[in-house]
Amino acid sequence: MFLKPLVTGLAAAAVIAGAAAGGVTTLASGAAPAVTPVVWDIPMPQTPAPQLEAPLVQTLNGLAGPGSFAGKAAYIQGGLGRFETIAADRAYRNAAAKGQFPLTFALTDIDEGEGFATANVTATAATGSSASQPVTFVAGPSPTGWQISKDSALALLSAV
Repeated sequence: MFLKPLVTGLAAAAVIAGAAAGGVTTLASGAAPAVTPVVWDIPMPQTPAPQLEAPLVQTLNGLAGPGSFAGKAAYIQGGLGRFETIAADRAYRNAAAKGQFPLTFALTDIDEGEGFATANVTATAATGSSASQPVTFVAGPSPTGWQISKDSALALLSAV
């Protein structure tokens, strides 16, 4: 009486396990179709905004170059206030005295939106120390066509 349901259950489990094992070997053999990421039925770009890397790096180089931050206002959205400029100049002079300049920048995960771009920026000092953080760029009236958002500029300068 108890033997028949037990045998039937074991047989069903064996069939399901066999089917699952067959499905797993099929997936492992590479027979599964390639999946393309989409958002609202619009294919996402595989390498977002690679054409932006050069102008964004030029913007960062312009900001990190020698000279007072009063003359670098074109690279920062909204410019810097008087006290922020004085503090940035002081921090720049201290870092230059420690031999941290020039900086080199590496950008990853560049993504462009309507009038803005974001990227993960790694700044490496001449001493070898580095810092990474997300930076927001906005289209604006600078020599490169891009400015750094004020919050991102202050965060990046304090990190380096």
